[in-house]
Amino acid sequence: MAKDKKSFRDELEKLASIAEIVEDSILSNGNVKIIVEMEPEEYEKVIRNFAGVYQNLQELVIDISGVNFTFVLKT
Repeated sequence: MAKDKKSFRDELEKLASIAEIVEDSILSNGNVKIIVEMEPEEYEKVIRNFAGVYQNLQELVIDISGVNFTFVLKT
C-alpha cells in the first residue's frame, strides 16, 4: 500500500501546533523566532508551495500566531 502524500497544508498545521505550544509556555511573553536552515533541495521543496514572487528569496518567514518560522538556505 502506498503512503498517503502529505499536503503542505498538513505541514502548516504542524507548525501551528508548535506555535500553540509556544503560546502556552513561558516563552509566550518573548519574541519567538524559529530558524530552520535547509539544504538547497529541501528549501526548494518548501518554497515551491508559495506564489512565484517568493521563488527567488533566500529566506522565507511564516508568522503563525506571533511565532516566526524562518526558513533559510544553509550556508
